[in-house]
Amino acid sequence: MTSKSLNFQSQNLVVDWISFKFQESHYDLNKIAKYLFKLGFNSYQQSGKLSKPVPERILVNSKNQFSILFVNDHSYWKGTLLQFSGLNARRFYFLAKQNTIDWKIFDKATLSRFDIHYSRENNKLDKISSEDFLESCYQKIKQTNKNVTLGKNKRGLILKIGNRKSNNYSRIYQEKKSLKFEYEMKGRSLEKSYNLLVLKNFEEMELNLTKRFLSYFGKLLPLQNSYLDWLVFKLRPIRKQNNFQLGLNSDYI
Repeated sequence: MTSKSLNFQSQNLVVDWISFKFQESHYDLNKIAKYLFKLGFNSYQQSGKLSKPVPERILVNSKNQFSILFVNDHSYWKGTLLQFSGLNARRFYFLAKQNTIDWKIFDKATLSRFDIHYSRENNKLDKISSEDFLESCYQKIKQTNKNVTLGKNKRGLILKIGNRKSNNYSRIYQEKKSLKFEYEMKGRSLEKSYNLLVLKNFEEMELNLTKRFLSYFGKLLPLQNSYLDWLVFKLRPIRKQNNFQLGLNSDYI
């Protein structure tokens, strides 16, 4: 496999979150809500200041299968976030690749966050448990990175790596029969990705983000572990490129 063939589909990477940032007075909430409503998205809004906000309905119809969330009233900046999560993000990205999205609606926006993940099924050949694997990752990472925690959620253990407010943040979830490796990208590092998205150059965008995802976890995790067999395999075509070391820039950690 060549590096040019690196894309979300070939690497089994899943789009998990997309959000856009609109500065104050640079957008028309109702116009955006009506446009996305026609594409099958119900819309809600909530305050960014509350610890446990309750979403309020904007445009909702039971026939629509997807939803979006407008988050406003932030305490640290004036503006609104338009968030697509999980299946909603995947649907929006699918429509974008189908050339269905009118990007004039987003001409005053910036791409503020883009998440992708990979799910690795547990294997009978794994020599240790997924709990022990996450513990070994935690011990390795904390030697060089203080921003790492190992805790629990409803599904099991979860390893959180990095500062949530930084441009790069990741989580490894323990699920019923798999481990989910999720990478969250934010900020100015997404400017090029946004331009490629608007220009409908999905090939280059996915190539760049796929390399970034693989290089990030390749630098961070103990590759000798069986739970990372998929990562070792996927890194091989990148290692042949001269820019691999650049791909492991410490800014990703």
